[in-house]
Amino acid sequence: MTVRRGLARATAVAASAAICAAGVATIAAGTASAAPPAAVLQVTGTDIVPVPAGPCFGTIHVDFEVVPGHPDQTTVNLTPNGTYGSIPGCEVPVNVSWQNGIAPFNHVESTLAANGRTSTTITAGQGLSLVSVGAGAYLGGLPSWVSSGYLWL
Repeated sequence: MTVRRGLARATAVAASAAICAAGVATIAAGTASAAPPAAVLQVTGTDIVPVPAGPCFGTIHVDFEVVPGHPDQTTVNLTPNGTYGSIPGCEVPVNVSWQNGIAPFNHVESTLAANGRTSTTITAGQGLSLVSVGAGAYLGGLPSWVSSGYLWL
């Protein structure tokens, strides 16, 4: 590798890191609540989007909150925007998976979005983790859109 290529790569990596840090800082500035929002740079949006099936329709909004007193944990909130996850017969099995530098590197927590807002707490560890939240089963015979992004604790 030439010196010019090495400098170009180093500059590109530094610029990417600065953009990510600015995005995380902007997202972390959110609004005040009982538990502060966790810094998340969303890559694929903030909603699980299942395919409508019978009486079941709508999306499930995903957001993250820091667990006060536990800097290595975050609460994943699932809020239905329709009948999926809010009425009997439209329960949604949800998998929260995260990848980080802690062996075994890939972790999964399963929960059921049912009867309105549902929450689960994960121990992602401090630092950067890639977190994906999606339906754990095909709904209506088809896969759902997954919410995915980078979480900083």
